[in-house]
Amino acid sequence: MNFMGMGVMEIAVILLVAFLVLGPSKSIDMARTAGKMVRDLRRSFADIAAAVDLEHLDQPASPRKDQDATDDPPQQGSR
Repeated sequence: MNFMGMGVMEIAVILLVAFLVLGPSKSIDMARTAGKMVRDLRRSFADIAAAVDLEHLDQPASPRKDQDATDDPPQQGSR
């Protein structure tokens, strides 16, 4: 896993140092706040995706230029 140029070990060291500097109570509060933010972001992205899907379904389908006006498949010659 590579997140912003950092591997798993680098991220773990940063989290450990943050835990030691902030202390257990502040670290737990910050983790809880971060979890709420992630939940809210996921919910917002899901709402946006649902709205885009609904807009896509509301638009009438127009035939593509490269398709024939009929829905019949092209006829194959007999051999």
